[in-house]
Amino acid sequence: MKYTIEHGPSFALLEMDLEPNEKIMADGGVMTWMSNLTTATNMTGGIMSGIKRAIGGESMFLNTYTAGAQGGSIGIAPGDPGMIVKYPLNGDLYLQKGAFLCCQEGVQTDLKFQGLRGFFNVGLLSLRLTGQGDVFFGAYGDVEEIDVDGDIIVDNGHVVAWEPSLQYELSYRRGVRNFLFAEGMMLRFFGTGKIFVQSRNPLAMADFMYPFRPVKSDNN
Repeated sequence: MKYTIEHGPSFALLEMDLEPNEKIMADGGVMTWMSNLTTATNMTGGIMSGIKRAIGGESMFLNTYTAGAQGGSIGIAPGDPGMIVKYPLNGDLYLQKGAFLCCQEGVQTDLKFQGLRGFFNVGLLSLRLTGQGDVFFGAYGDVEEIDVDGDIIVDNGHVVAWEPSLQYELSYRRGVRNFLFAEGMMLRFFGTGKIFVQSRNPLAMADFMYPFRPVKSDNN
């Protein structure tokens, strides 16, 4: 497989050239174009894995793209305007929900439960990737890769991915609003490993846009 990431960091597009009969698995809705590929949609890992992915904010079904005898090509893009990151997986990696784009064969997906609070936020569940192969994930804005050796505190809305060698704990700012809507949720990571942080926060954007939403008038 050969790949390039074009138009980043604002509007990144992943372009991949696959070898004959090579396969990749991708989340639903991320394919922008393809050439000389066949597509199969399935619940990779069985029905329970599919249900877990749906609960975690990913597609219940994954698409498998297989190149023809002469090879094939595909373009993949995230829904959010931002960067795409390639991670050479050899073990485990955790992603915030919505970040996963695609991976090579040999990578499995599962769900990790993060705690009881945050039912109204992005931080309740994360996607666990296991196996060996290249993984691609997207972010809102650009991505900063941070090597942690000790501890670091990151706002939940900026966390994209982290390595399993890092332990973490949740904390919240005080206040009823913060508790109900999971605002002010922070993640403290400690240990040694990499964490990937996005430069923009989708929750902050939602708060910014909220006053401009269309409101239905009660007047006849």
